[in-house]
Amino acid sequence: MLRWATWLGCAAFLFQLISWNFVDIDLWHQMALIRESLAQGHLLKSDPYAYTPTVHPMIDHEWGAGAVAYLATVWMGGRAILLLKFALAFGTAFVCVRCAQSRGADFRLLGLCAPLAAFLAHLGFLATIRAQAYSFFLTAVWLLLLEKDRLEKDRRGGRSWMAVALALFPLWVNLHAGFVVAFGVTALYVVEQLLRRNPVRHLLWLLGGMVLEIFINPYGPEYFVFLKRALTMARPYAPEWGSIFGLGSLAVAAFLVAVAVASCSAWSAGWHRAPGVFVLAATAIEAAIHRKLLPLFAIAWLCYVPAYLATTGFVEWWAEFSHRRSRFLSAAWITLACVCALAAIPRKPWALAVPQPLYPVGPVQYLARQHFAGKLMVPFRLGAFVSWKLYPAVKVSLDSRYEVAYPVEVVKQIFDFYDGRPTWRSTLDLFPTDAVLVPRDMPIANLIPQTGWQRVYDDRQFQIYLRPGLSSPVEDDSSTSFQGSFP
Repeated sequence: MLRWATWLGCAAFLFQLISWNFVDIDLWHQMALIRESLAQGHLLKSDPYAYTPTVHPMIDHEWGAGAVAYLATVWMGGRAILLLKFALAFGTAFVCVRCAQSRGADFRLLGLCAPLAAFLAHLGFLATIRAQAYSFFLTAVWLLLLEKDRLEKDRRGGRSWMAVALALFPLWVNLHAGFVVAFGVTALYVVEQLLRRNPVRHLLWLLGGMVLEIFINPYGPEYFVFLKRALTMARPYAPEWGSIFGLGSLAVAAFLVAVAVASCSAWSAGWHRAPGVFVLAATAIEAAIHRKLLPLFAIAWLCYVPAYLATTGFVEWWAEFSHRRSRFLSAAWITLACVCALAAIPRKPWALAVPQPLYPVGPVQYLARQHFAGKLMVPFRLGAFVSWKLYPAVKVSLDSRYEVAYPVEVVKQIFDFYDGRPTWRSTLDLFPTDAVLVPRDMPIANLIPQTGWQRVYDDRQFQIYLRPGLSSPVEDDSSTSFQGSFP
């Protein structure tokens, strides 16, 4: 009873954390790429959506994730995206639990640890559905495979896990560039095995095979050029690449608690009973620097830390307490599950949300009604939605394909425009534009009336301005609440 109540409570807790199913901003451009590629009969390597300068060749490392999302949506509709999201989230949790169990952690310890790991990881699965979710799931699988290496070595078995790894890796390469995590994790595992004086030749062969398998992609050797650019570029305009210490006091506190528990339990377990410490330390550092990578730390933490705790004196006390208070703990877990289920209902976890102001639903509907065709200046986070809904009639200035499609200087110029920097006027001349989509909460909203452009649309969150010489019926939708649809 306690075992099933524990799993039920942990699952409900994770479900409640990720139950708001708003469509991620990147999903629109991923699906748009596949839609247009199918129309043209080949995977596009030149951007068709922007009127500003773009990178050539355009190498979209998420094309596989876009193909999965687009084809699943064509086949099953929006519910396919929901199924993908929850399957990856719970699949990741399941694989982490299996990895921890293979290292000696039982369900009682996992019940203590899983909620903290779920809280740290949930931002990676909150939106529906990010390509990085595939990388999180496959990272958990990769850690489990490396654990298989340890078990097969202890049993003097073969290396069957390597065949699985080499079969999965090309899939990862084409889903998301997060496959580089597999290189980092494997390299750290090699270093650890060397220090433990274990054989590593087979692991070096594995790394060599992984390098060769990167060529199994539709872009060929040019993919390596993209990787160099993507891995070394700064991302000052993407808050998710900032430090975890800007994520909020609760997240920071949870992260520090997780680091403290990992450090103390690894120290108590000792070097010989704490495999994976290098991976755990590396993911903790990366999470501290880049909050986007916090789920990687959560995954490594759940795979390793419960097993560290299992080697300490704490496990005996907790096992005895769980045995004596099993009915109380079962009731507590079931109560938690019920509370989480009730908390999730208002978020409508069964439905996809395309809310305004996250997306310019009203402005897009207005432009569609007016049969607008031309060049539309848009902020970074809104362009992909506009392209999905209005291409080919409308081309945009920018979208969220940060490292994929746009030179750094173009991204900076568009951000400077919307931030009202001193050069904002020159941007309209540099990139001849027919209309500007203006979020009312951005500085440009107070400046663009000075240009003589005509405001033709207004609602609670957005405005549209047309350049002199163009005209369109003026519409005020400030009393209307908008909710978009997917797809």
